[in-house]
Amino acid sequence: MKRKLKQSVKITLLVILAIIAFIVFLFELNISKDITKNKSISYTKESSLNYVTYLKNNSHYDARYLKDDFNLVASLVDYFSLDYNYNYTLSEKIKYKLTYSIDAELIVYDSEDDTKPIEKRPFEILKETKQNGNSQIIKVDIFNQKILYETYNKIVQEWKKEISPNANLEININVNWTGHSKTLNKDILDSETTKFVIPISKKTINITLPEKISEKNNITNKEKLPLWYVCVMLATILVFIIIMINLLLTTIKGKNKSKYEQKVNKILREFDRAITEAKGAFTMNDDENYIEVKSFLELLDVHDNVNEPIIYYKNSEDLSIFVIKNVHDIYYTAIRRNDFDD
Repeated sequence: MKRKLKQSVKITLLVILAIIAFIVFLFELNISKDITKNKSISYTKESSLNYVTYLKNNSHYDARYLKDDFNLVASLVDYFSLDYNYNYTLSEKIKYKLTYSIDAELIVYDSEDDTKPIEKRPFEILKETKQNGNSQIIKVDIFNQKILYETYNKIVQEWKKEISPNANLEININVNWTGHSKTLNKDILDSETTKFVIPISKKTINITLPEKISEKNNITNKEKLPLWYVCVMLATILVFIIIMINLLLTTIKGKNKSKYEQKVNKILREFDRAITEAKGAFTMNDDENYIEVKSFLELLDVHDNVNEPIIYYKNSEDLSIFVIKNVHDIYYTAIRRNDFDD
């Protein structure tokens, strides 16, 4: 017999679906915590700059060059030789793109007014160099980079014909790189500019080296949940809410059934094997002999005697008819809503 799912079966299915939806949501929530937890990598960054001053032939020094701790007589300087080291060490290997270069700017002032320069002239000392790599260590080593002092000094000497110049050569060592961290799932970068100033117009040269850089730290990233994942979680919550609403309504509906509905449902449930549900309404015609029995139990006795199925007709919301057809005799009993005092 084809019938709708019993209420108890429907409630059981809804409970199972609610449990599944809740477990799925807990699983998604656990994954979301893993996605959004803080991830970090450690790094060590070091850079240093040193120089050596090479001298012209002179009667004052036997050495060809002097190290960076001397106060120098400008007229004895031939050139400066720079050594620069940059070292960035990460706790994971990354693919990176690195560029480094050295540029300089000669800035000339009138010694009577140092607030505004009268000339700024740029120079390219080391062309931009590009380097790609895949490593934990990003490194730049520049050795023996010449700074020809006399080249810049001649420019300043030209100004001495008109003013008393005060000039500095400002040197910038530029290092830039970008790379992608798999651990952090984002791009990381560093930009380092080391400044180095050489006085040009003075009779003696006293150069102050920039401080060495040495730092250790962590790069941390907390990822946001992807929009699609947020939508999936919201959909799971929505499904869970819909299931719970259906479960609540089904439970309430079951509790609020009338005595009439409870009676009919009890008969259908307890005598399921003997009952066949018919489509449409039960109607009488003149060709048949209709016998009304007092109750369903008496109709059940007829079923046992004639061995014919009981046919159930739901004529309306207020009338249910149970029928047994035996040749030209039709036995039936009717259950009416108004027979019950709700």
